[in-house]
Amino acid sequence: MHVEPENHPSNQPKVRCFGSSAALTVEATPLLVRGVAQGHTVNLDVAPRQGENVIWARKITIQLSDTELPIMAAVCLGYLPKAHFKRSGKGIVIDRQPNKLYVSATQGSGNAFALPIPIGQTFQVSSLILSQLLKQTALTDSNLLVTALRGAAALYKPSN
Repeated sequence: MHVEPENHPSNQPKVRCFGSSAALTVEATPLLVRGVAQGHTVNLDVAPRQGENVIWARKITIQLSDTELPIMAAVCLGYLPKAHFKRSGKGIVIDRQPNKLYVSATQGSGNAFALPIPIGQTFQVSSLILSQLLKQTALTDSNLLVTALRGAAALYKPSN
């Protein structure tokens, strides 16, 4: 009998969201720094849909850094209007809009996927991200975490 270790990716909490033309997975994962686990974060995977099928082989993945995770949380909680997470040749934008978050991802030429995340799923994504932040900071009081997020968000100025 094969048993996956507790920290195996298939055993990590995740939230899946499906739009008409794309899907998003937000998955708890160890924060990797030069290939070594250094804390807790999430991966954002955005992939296109064809009918009912998600083409995960074409997904665009970004692992949020220890400084990006609180920015994502601040967007989810309404402290920031938007965040753009960039990597070489790819990026994911999370934008607050009335009644939803709007997620768009691009990578190279011809790879652009987008979907709305409704309020209920935004709550689930927020909960997962806050859970990872609590682990990352070792805080035991979620009120302290939210206060710290609010203060940090007040300082944030997006780069162009």
